[in-house]
This record gives sequence, structure tokens and C-alpha cells, in this order.
Amino acid sequence: MDSTTPTISHVFISQAHLLSYGGSEMVTLELAEHFAAAGSKVTIGTWSIGPPVMSHLSGRPNIACFDLDDPRLDERLASDPPGLAWIHHQLVPGYLLNHPEHTSFVFNHMSSVHPLEMSWSAGMEARLAGLHLYNSPETLDLHRSSGSAAGFDADRMMVFANPAPDAFSQAVPGERGLKRRFGIVSNHVPAELAELFDAPPAGIEFQPIGTGGLKDSKPLRVTPGTFAGLDGVITIGKTVQYALLAGVPVYCYDKFGGPGWLGPQNFDASEYHNFSGRGFTRKDTAAIAGELVSGFDDAATFAAATKEADDVGRFRLSEAVGKVVAEALAGTGTRPALDKTEIDAHLRQQKVVGHYARNWLRLLRRTAAG
Repeated sequence: MDSTTPTISHVFISQAHLLSYGGSEMVTLELAEHFAAAGSKVTIGTWSIGPPVMSHLSGRPNIACFDLDDPRLDERLASDPPGLAWIHHQLVPGYLLNHPEHTSFVFNHMSSVHPLEMSWSAGMEARLAGLHLYNSPETLDLHRSSGSAAGFDADRMMVFANPAPDAFSQAVPGERGLKRRFGIVSNHVPAELAELFDAPPAGIEFQPIGTGGLKDSKPLRVTPGTFAGLDGVITIGKTVQYALLAGVPVYCYDKFGGPGWLGPQNFDASEYHNFSGRGFTRKDTAAIAGELVSGFDDAATFAAATKEADDVGRFRLSEAVGKVVAEALAGTGTRPALDKTEIDAHLRQQKVVGHYARNWLRLLRRTAAG
């Protein structure tokens, strides 16, 4: 947290599931680590938790994880009401629904299309929220146009642009090989990239990361060290912000298509769509191969300049969180209390989310066990 932002003694974060290195789970993990490093006690409420994400949270002295219907969660919150509740997937523990008066609430929405990221309990959110966050301008616009944000205070809605931990700014390039080495970071590799992986262009080799089905690909957490030895990365979403801070060229492409190498001609449009690849066309394997070769030098120049740009701070976690915390605390005022009917209705809806999250976890475990 930056020096101008007060340390919050206790922060609560909710998340539907903490299982894989997926986008929303990484947001929760990085927020927990960030607040804990700043001196906050962090409490996470979720419906299911397991490896590999659990390994980064277990044994941390000031981070504790609880099932959302575990009575110990409400006991912990009652004994030390959090100053900040950072809510994902609209999951709010019963104690905070009944006793919101000591807590500033931030509701973070991380997709423009996923139903779980919509305001499925908009009345409750409108009553509690000091701030509504959206991971891109596209997400903010679509929540508004869909009616999901009906009743929200427009002045309390802002973009929280999937920022990356500050350590990525200090990423140090490793030794380069004779070939250019590009990481393919994806959990959903499209066929055209899979074909390219099997037959790389001359002078290029690939390092796969994720559960996208490429040979020898493994689900690994992307860290600053991941970029050592990589000349560029082929990816979308949150990994783009990691690379932007590290100064690594990004070929933005995956299951939705994409613009290819990020540069001045496509950066603003790509950022609008959360670097998801939406808003651009699909490419065939030959086109991607040609662009990887011919466009790399310009992309590398652009990446180096972006890392040093004055406005890159919106992608740096400390700066982005500091702004959110300051706005959330400033926006906390007298809120009308939720009545028992509203609270009971919301808790029933939450249990539906929990039912499906737990069943999904059981299915994953059975599949992994063969």
C-alpha cells in the first residue's frame, strides 16, 4: 500500500472459489498478500479452497481462510469488525450483512459476460457499497447497459484495471538463447495457437504455461521470474498487466482472437476490452506465425517505453489499491440498514453459489483422480 493510504487493521475478502490460477482467484490471492504485507489482518471467505492456490495462503500468520458458512467466520468478524470488505461475486458473510456499520464495502466485478460477476443482488450491493469496481471500461459499460448496475451511484463506479503486484516492475531479464523464446500463457489455447506450438516458425521456440492442453504445459503461478529467459509472451487478460510492468512484449491473442502484438495502434482498444482479445478478429496459424517474426522489434520497443510511461501506475497494484481504499473510505457514510427479509434472501442466494462451487470442486477432484 502506498505511503499516503492508511493501513487498515482488518480486511475481509470474499471469493467464490480458490482453486486454480484463474483470473479472479489471482486477484483475491494478490490482494490478500498485498494487504497482509502492509500490516493488515486478512480474512478470506470462500465456498471452496484447494491446491494449488491454497499453498500460497496456508501457514501465513496474518491471513486466514474460512468457509462462508463456517460459524468461526462470523465469530472472527464480530470480535474484530473489518475496516474494509472487498467483495467478489457478491458474497457477504451473515455478520457483515447484519452489522455493516463499522465497515467500508468495495464490490469488484471482474467480467462483462460471466453471470457470477454480474450484480445478481443489486439492491444489497447498492445499499452497502462505498465503491463499485469494474476490471475494464468494457465491463463498466456493459454492466450499465445491461441494467446490472441499476440504482448504483454513478460517482461511485470506477475501473480497477487488473493491476499487477509491484514486484513485476523489478523483473530482470535472463539470458537469451539463440532462438527467440515466447511464453504461451493460457488455460484455453485455441486451435490456431496449438497448431503453431506444434510447428514453430524458424528461430522461435515456445514455453507453455497453464492448463490449455499443450504438451508439457503445467499450471504455474506467473511471477516476475517467469519472464526471465522469455523474449515475449502470448496471452490475454491478467498476464498482460504482469508483462506491461515487466517491459515484456505482449502478443495479445487467445480464444477470443486478438490484435496480435500490442503497440500504439491497438493498445487503447485492447485495454478497453481488458486485453481479452475481444473486439478483434481471429487469425489463422500462418498469419500468427508471420506476425510473431515480423512485428517483434516494434513490439519490444513499445513494451520498453510502456514500462517507463508516466501513466503505467494504473497497472501497479499498490497505486491502484491505494486509490480504491482512499475513495472507499471517503465514500463511507450513513447507510440504510438491510432488513431481515433482504438479508435472508441474500443468504439463500449465496448458498446456491456455494452449492455449485462445491460440486465443481468435487468434480475436479474426481477427474484428477481418474
